[in-house]
Amino acid sequence: MKSKTSEMFEDGKSVQSPSAAASLRDALRIATAEVHERLHHHIGFAAVQAGTIDHGTYALLLSRPYGFYRPFEATAELSPERTRWLESDLTALNVDGAAREKLPRCSTFPSHFSPDHILGARYVVEGSALGGRGMARQLDALLGPQAGAGRHFFSGHGAATGVVWREYLALLSAVPSSARRNTAIIDGANATFALFEQWLAGWNNNHD
Repeated sequence: MKSKTSEMFEDGKSVQSPSAAASLRDALRIATAEVHERLHHHIGFAAVQAGTIDHGTYALLLSRPYGFYRPFEATAELSPERTRWLESDLTALNVDGAAREKLPRCSTFPSHFSPDHILGARYVVEGSALGGRGMARQLDALLGPQAGAGRHFFSGHGAATGVVWREYLALLSAVPSSARRNTAIIDGANATFALFEQWLAGWNNNHD
């Protein structure tokens, strides 16, 4: 049976085993399927998806990825776009700059990311944005159907999200076939997913 996570994360194609993987993209999907499924059912994200989350709980939820992406994007030397989106959303939820500085931040990233590790991590980051757009629409009851403020993190690149995903896949396809490089990229994706899952565990506490 095809998982909901697989459908949300890419284009709904189910691959049964690593030996059947026809590409690095398939191998990444297989390797990260279990943790992605667990995150799909995370209680905070599930509340967003169900349209039952309130303002205070939503602010607590967004505080957690903010504490992840701010140090992650800086350490990986990526454009801090998700940090900026989350800052905008938190501001709309009355969490100002002074309050954001007091939020806990993930401090267990490696001191240096290899290019292959970053490429694997981006599979997590860019792929999750595909499902984020659907979650953004579920915030209408909380934020108002016309309001953009408060949902930038889930809206991501908006209508261009698919374009950004395809650009990432083009980079992935251009990687020379190598067992060593493939392993490093998959390890980067798995490590990022695992760390994000661990970090989200404290989302409704936020006093690490």
